[in-house]
Formats: sequence, C-alpha cells, structure tokens
Amino acid sequence: MSAAPLLTSDGLSPEDEARLAQLVADIIADGEPGRALLDAVTALEPEQKPALIVALYEAVCYRAAVDDYWLQYRVWKAYHALGPAREDAAYSHAAETVRLKPDGTGSGQAFRGMFLFLSRRGRDRDALALFRYQMQHLPEHPAASPSELAPILRRLEPSSAELAAPAVAPRAEAATLQRVVEPGTTPPWTCPVFGGEMPFSLVPFARGMARPAITVAQFADAEALIYRNSIVVVDRFGDVHDAFSVRQFPEQVRAKFLRLEQEGQSFPLHEADDVVVISDEVSLPNICHVLLDHVTRLALYQRAGVDTGRALVIGSEVRIPAQREILRRAGVTNHVGTDRIARVRARRLWVSSNCRQLSHAAHFGADWAVAFVRQILGGQGVKGWRRLYLSRGDVSARQVTNEAEVIALLDAHGFEPIVAGRMSYDAQLAAFRQASHVVAAHGAGLTHILLCPPGAQVLEMFHPLYGTSAYAMQAAACGIHYAAMVARDWESDAPHWNNPALADVSTSKFLERHIRVDLETLSRYLATVV
Repeated sequence: MSAAPLLTSDGLSPEDEARLAQLVADIIADGEPGRALLDAVTALEPEQKPALIVALYEAVCYRAAVDDYWLQYRVWKAYHALGPAREDAAYSHAAETVRLKPDGTGSGQAFRGMFLFLSRRGRDRDALALFRYQMQHLPEHPAASPSELAPILRRLEPSSAELAAPAVAPRAEAATLQRVVEPGTTPPWTCPVFGGEMPFSLVPFARGMARPAITVAQFADAEALIYRNSIVVVDRFGDVHDAFSVRQFPEQVRAKFLRLEQEGQSFPLHEADDVVVISDEVSLPNICHVLLDHVTRLALYQRAGVDTGRALVIGSEVRIPAQREILRRAGVTNHVGTDRIARVRARRLWVSSNCRQLSHAAHFGADWAVAFVRQILGGQGVKGWRRLYLSRGDVSARQVTNEAEVIALLDAHGFEPIVAGRMSYDAQLAAFRQASHVVAAHGAGLTHILLCPPGAQVLEMFHPLYGTSAYAMQAAACGIHYAAMVARDWESDAPHWNNPALADVSTSKFLERHIRVDLETLSRYLATVV
C-alpha cells in the first residue's frame, strides 16, 4: 500500500475531496442509491478513511435508504474513529445498529460504545438499562466488565444488586483444586526505543509484573455449555462456577442457552471421560493467542496428571492451516471449537484459572510456557544468518503504508521481506530458526521469535496508540536483543491519532490503524545492529 497524503487535521485531503464528489455523483445516479451507498462505504472501510465515510454518508443519507444493519454499523465505526468531536453522532448510529439487529455480529461493539458514552456522562440508570437489554440478546459480549458495572450498582442499590454476584455460591465439594504454577514476578526490564518515548504498552512490563499463581480445577460429572465463544462451567449440582467459566456474567450466558433450548432449538452433545478447556476470551484464531496462551494450557493439565492426547479439548475454532498444525504438533486428537452452541458432558472437566485470568502472552513470558512451545515446535535455532523483514501484506490491518521505501532501505542491509501467512508452517518455523535479525510491525507474525537463535536482534514497530508487550516478553525470556520503534499514524499527524496522552486508547479504535515508518529513525536503528 502506498503512503497517503498526510492530513493536518481529521478533515479530508484534496484527493479525498475530489473522490467524495465523484462518489456522491455515482450514488445519486444509481437506481438503488441505498445499495450503492452501502457498497461504497464497505469498500472504503479497509482503506481506513473514517472522515471520507462520514462525509459521504452525510452527503447522500437523505436521498438513500439507510436502514441497513451493516451500513449503520460501518457508519457508527467511522464516527467513533473521529473521536470526541463526533461522539454524539457515533452514539446515534450505534443505537440504530442495535435497534436493527440487537444480536448481530457487530452489535457487541456498538453496545460497548453506547455504554461508555452513557457512563462517561453519569447516566447510570440508562447505562444499566442498556446493559440489561444487551444481556437478553448478546450475553456473550457484555457491554461492561464487572469492575465497570460495580460503581453503578453501588450507586443504584438495592434494585440492581442481582447483577453483582450469583444468587447461590457454588458448593466447594464440586471441584478439586491443584496449584500447578506458583506466583512470581517478571524482573524490571528496559530496551532501546527509537522515534519517541517507550510505547505505553511496554511500560508495565518495563516496571516488572506480577505473575499470578495458576490453579487447575477438576469437576466431576460436569458440563461445559459452549455458546458463541463463551464456556459456562456447570458442576454436578447444577451450579455455575464464575471463576472457571470463560466469559464474564456466565449466569446470563446460561440463561440465554436454556432459553433457546426451551424455544425448541437443539444443539450437539459431546461426551468424554476427560475434557480440558484451553480457550479464553480471546477466541480469534490469532497465532499469538493460540500458541502462546491457549496451547500452553495443555502443559498445565499435564502437570495435573491429564493425558491431553486422549482428552477432548475445547478451544477456539480452527480456521487457518497453521492453527490446525499447531494442535497436531501439540498432540491434540479430539477438538471442539467454541464458535458454536453445544453441550459437553465430562466425567472429569478440567479448567485452569488462567482461562479466566489471562496473563498474555505465555503467562507473561514464563519459562515453562516458552519451553513447552519450543518443545512442540521442534526446538530453537542454534545459529542465525537470515535477516527478515515481516510484511503484513496478507492482512488488512496495521500495514506499513510506506513499505516499499522501508523494504528498499532494509534491502541495502541484507534483509529479505517475507509474508509469513503465505508460507507453509514448516517454512515459517525454519525462517525464524535461521534468523539473526527480525524487523516487523507489531502483529502475530512476531510470535515465533522464541525460535530465533540466542542473541538474535528484533525490532518491533508500533503505532503510537496501539501495541502490547507480548513480544517484548518473549524476547526477554529467550535471550533476544529487543528494541522498539514508535512510528506515526499512516494518514494524520493530528495529536488525536499520535499522542497517547490525548487519546482514549481504551476504546480500541486504534488497533487496526496503519503506520508510517520514519526512514531516518529506522536508519539509526540499523546503524546500531548491522
């Protein structure tokens, strides 16, 4: 993707102004302007043009049918991306989205945006009413976490107290608990940073983080209710165990499950002697989460005495070949995905506490988790000689928009560009085992740096408003020389897109933004390592 003309504000570039005029003319001339508007907005969304989407919608909405769910959803996202100045409009379009389809695929995000809007304005009763309405339709995607809901409940007691905790506490004798990992800490850590201050996502790890203990619970003659990436643990007495269910508010999820059964819907039933849960609330087939979080839980169950090769494994839906290959290498022979509705009955149901209390990634880079991943993938490299640039050319999010210039600069220093998602899994693993240097934008492609030979050099490039410390943790655990680089937003130099102190990063609207790499900054990094 080529770099776009930079904006000095959240307005339109001259090129986009001309494009807008042509799009408006085409839509008005179309015999079905509503469909044409939806098609245009859908085409613009991957280009990350929220200002253009909003301008287009506002120019033709009164001349086109706009009561389409996906149109309202995409327009809501565009208004939301433009920040506080357009949040009233964002709220209106989020409300229209959930009115059209309260249980729709995108409605969870819209409900969340509405809840934040109401809670920021102190409208507690409206926020709570919205939350309850969502629980009836989308309990698997709560608009608020328990910690966000708690102060509202306290202010509105006693009428809303039923959401604070299960009505009946589970019986202690329903589960046997084993502590399989003791608590610990990560030591204080630092790294070279190029292009600005240390990325905010790395700061907690740099200060040192507490690794919680991990407990494995064994439930005899229990059920796991799978409901669209939620897993509700029900013991032999019929009680829900909140601490070992993979979703907040599992009682509400079970209520929706049972309501559908009462309405006559039937769901598959799976039965096994041993059932282990490896999924958590991150249910996407993202290799980073699957390999470093989900699959490492097999090691925990093995510590508890489970033969995981014979157990039924509940994990995220298998959607990509690499995910299937990882499960095969981990010895998983019986797997049921979570993106469905089903009952699972087990003589022994095993659930680790970190399914609910996630410490991403790999329990904050714990030695036992890194060792398990290396074991199932065939071990770490010994000597590196390849210099890799990991392109995100196979995905639509977080691309480097001036990648051609970046590749040219790296080529002069002996780097080869690869797109991991377009390689066989064996080829991906081999590339990292042979790597002496890796440069990449933040993303799942960096997952396999734990296979790099000791002493390898890794540079991770961040959007100024998005990132995690997942790969810094892996580098610290593996003896890899790690550095961070702060890039710029691909389209705008406006503070709203570049300054964490001025942006509400909790809204997550930045996580898909492309980046623009400063070549002088990259050159300074290369001068230190090559």
